[in-house]
Amino acid sequence: MRAATQVAPPAPSKAVLALAERAVRDFALIEPGDRVAVGISGGKDSLLLAMVLRALERRGDLDFTWRAIHLDQHQPGFARAQFDAVCAALELDVEVIREDTWSIVEPQLAPGQIPCALCGRLRRGVLNRWCAEHGFTKLALGHHLDDAVETFFLNLLYQRRLEPLKPATPASEHPVTTIRPLILVEERRVKAWVEQHAIAPVPCPVCDTFPASRRRDLKQLIDGFAALNADVHASVREALYGRGEPGLTVLG
Repeated sequence: MRAATQVAPPAPSKAVLALAERAVRDFALIEPGDRVAVGISGGKDSLLLAMVLRALERRGDLDFTWRAIHLDQHQPGFARAQFDAVCAALELDVEVIREDTWSIVEPQLAPGQIPCALCGRLRRGVLNRWCAEHGFTKLALGHHLDDAVETFFLNLLYQRRLEPLKPATPASEHPVTTIRPLILVEERRVKAWVEQHAIAPVPCPVCDTFPASRRRDLKQLIDGFAALNADVHASVREALYGRGEPGLTVLG
């Protein structure tokens, strides 16, 4: 009887790997000897990021190690069983950090206020501290090109600044740098990977339920630009990051 063939976890596409490697090299996101913690929320972006880091590490020419980590923020309604299942399917051994940030966030919210900004700041603080305590030099997050473009327009329209996301952001209180290896990758490529391999990402039980979101409004605006230029994301990518020297700061 023939033994059953083990199916390997789905790898990133060549296009995604090429863009991620370009970001890593252009912005020196990963340096020899780095220990990289990869923040896994269960969403599509962080799951693809983990597969990208796995592929780059296995190639062996960048000389780094990585570890998947997940912050359990005690958010109500988080699909824990689904999270565990998708991580198992991708063969991700995830270190779970448990800290109740939701009880801090919820009382500070005004009626109808989306909690993303406050929640994100607390999450990054917890993860940066954990990385510093466990000897990790980098914290990799799954922000992609669309996130960077949306942040640029949020800053332009609401903060009066011309600033998208930085590919790398040093923490102010810890010797840890947040890196964004997917910052040159369009969201459509992330969605295509998830759909091609029938991966079931875990939605945020809080933010995804809010009917109003400036970022969602901006997605529609940016999608409208495609009527003028079908290759709008490539144009914006080169405008913001083409020289490898963005000199930019992060909103929030």
